[in-house]
Amino acid sequence: MATPNTWLIIGASRGIGLEFVRHNVSLGHRVIATARGSSSALDTIRQNAPDRVKVLTCDVSSSDGINEFIEQFVRSGEKKIDYAVINAGILEYPNRSLEMSFDHFAKHLHTNTVGPIIVAQKLLQLRDVAIGTVAFMSSDSGSTGNFLGFEDGFAAYSASKAALNQALRHMAEELKRKKSKTIILALHPGEVATDMGKIDISWDIDGGQIAAEDSVNGMVQVIQSKTIEHTGTFWTWENKNYPW
Repeated sequence: MATPNTWLIIGASRGIGLEFVRHNVSLGHRVIATARGSSSALDTIRQNAPDRVKVLTCDVSSSDGINEFIEQFVRSGEKKIDYAVINAGILEYPNRSLEMSFDHFAKHLHTNTVGPIIVAQKLLQLRDVAIGTVAFMSSDSGSTGNFLGFEDGFAAYSASKAALNQALRHMAEELKRKKSKTIILALHPGEVATDMGKIDISWDIDGGQIAAEDSVNGMVQVIQSKTIEHTGTFWTWENKNYPW
């Protein structure tokens, strides 16, 4: 196999994030995984590959949680991240614009937009840490060019992902102006069968749900295929360019 890479997975306790850990460990790569609290599934992977898996704590919904993670990361002595996947996020359904509370809306924004961007910002500010690619977990729900009007009850979630998309595009441009070689990407993982996706909706999902294994296998290939010329772009798990 090729030289092992180091992957950082933010939000790895279950679902897509946990599958990113499993997938990359199975290929012999090193993984730094984060979770808000304990995760038996993540602990099992670490126990089976203690030399290649490191688990840190990160709560992206609070400034203190992010700062504590950065302190842990600095103490870990890591100096290079080949690929960072900012996967942490929530979907509390329904979140209709005519019904949601201030706090419900704010929770989606803090967890899905503000937290992921600030985590990436803090990592990029570490002068002695080289970062190759930062891939943010977005969603087709966050696309304004391909608005999904049939998605009833997704107002807060969609708005938080649209805001994430715009913030990461600005991040990519700001890095380009600094002559940085770090690549910034947005990813749509597909309609994945995870705990977060277990909601009662009244419409059929186009193509049905896919397994986390298939989604992650596709996204890993997408992430690894992109160069600095692709920074600030939006891709599906099938390597199709997606409209903002």
